[in-house]
Amino acid sequence: MNDKIWLRYTINADLYRAFGRKVSKKQKFLMLFNLINQGPKYISYMRLARYHNIRNNKLFAKFFEFLIMRMSVKYGVEIDYRTEIGEGLSIPHFHNITIAGAATIGKNCTILQGTTIGSNLFKARYEAASIGDNVLLGAGSKIIGPVVIGNNVTVGANSVVVHDIPDNAVVAGSPAKVISYKPAVKINQDYKSYEDFIL
Repeated sequence: MNDKIWLRYTINADLYRAFGRKVSKKQKFLMLFNLINQGPKYISYMRLARYHNIRNNKLFAKFFEFLIMRMSVKYGVEIDYRTEIGEGLSIPHFHNITIAGAATIGKNCTILQGTTIGSNLFKARYEAASIGDNVLLGAGSKIIGPVVIGNNVTVGANSVVVHDIPDNAVVAGSPAKVISYKPAVKINQDYKSYEDFIL
């Protein structure tokens, strides 16, 4: 897989999820400098930092890391750009989000404000959650420890997840428990597949 094409595809998928449409090159450029759409901007900086870090372009990687740090301090968001996150990441409300670098997140994940994905010091200090595809993490939700969250899961607002969650589940509470079984709501996920994108 070509890293450069994958970078373009991933950023396009992220922006499609944010805006519900294909974003032009001009709009992408302007987004990097405006004072709105902070979530998509931060995600794009993360993708670029990760790409340049993998390619060992240290100067560019440090530049985007600097931009990420500025936004992190301003908005209270802490996501390590080296975290493994699939395409189609959406952060609609960009405030007070912390994600451990050891976490893995599948494609089309929606993360709302106040979410924390962290470790459990009593179980595994350097391990964090593995989160599947099409997962919605509600406002104020906490994912604690090396739990596995399946595909198509909805985590309710202010829920505290400390156990594994199966596919197609809706969970709520502290500790979170399954309250029903149905797929998560799909928002702006009809973007091109990677195979169609490279044609």
